[in-house]
Amino acid sequence: MTTSKICNELGFSSRTLERYRKRKPDNNPFPEPDITAAGAPNKWYRHRVIAWQEAETQIERAKPFSSLHNPRSERGRFTQQSGV
Repeated sequence: MTTSKICNELGFSSRTLERYRKRKPDNNPFPEPDITAAGAPNKWYRHRVIAWQEAETQIERAKPFSSLHNPRSERGRFTQQSGV
């Protein structure tokens, strides 16, 4: 699979793919390309992309808008939680 095919199928940009590749090892980085050549697109084996995608769905992430339930002051501003 080429970079453009991966991005089209997974629904993100090539820049996002590069960010995923640069993640730290404990944060499920995108695998390095299996085939690279000067002047040619990077290529990955489909089974490695699918394995990465399955591992990505298993990671616990904060739910969107969960910070809206944080404590607020009487003026409606977010307040610091103790111990931070």
